[in-house]
Amino acid sequence: MENPQKNRQQSELDNALRAWILVRARAINGQLLARLAAVSDDLDAGHHLAALGGLEGCERDVNAIRSFLLLIP
Repeated sequence: MENPQKNRQQSELDNALRAWILVRARAINGQLLARLAAVSDDLDAGHHLAALGGLEGCERDVNAIRSFLLLIP
């Protein structure tokens, strides 16, 4: 027979972990969106090298968000 106390604690732990993961993913997403907005401004102004520089690391951020989301129980 399963212990209801243990199940509740596990559920609370899962919920806390899920909340932390989503907070972290949202933070990275906000940074990524800000970077993409700057890239868009650079492109509109015809500054292609600045846009290229702004894109540096975007893949890493997307992969970090993906990795965090895959951790959600």
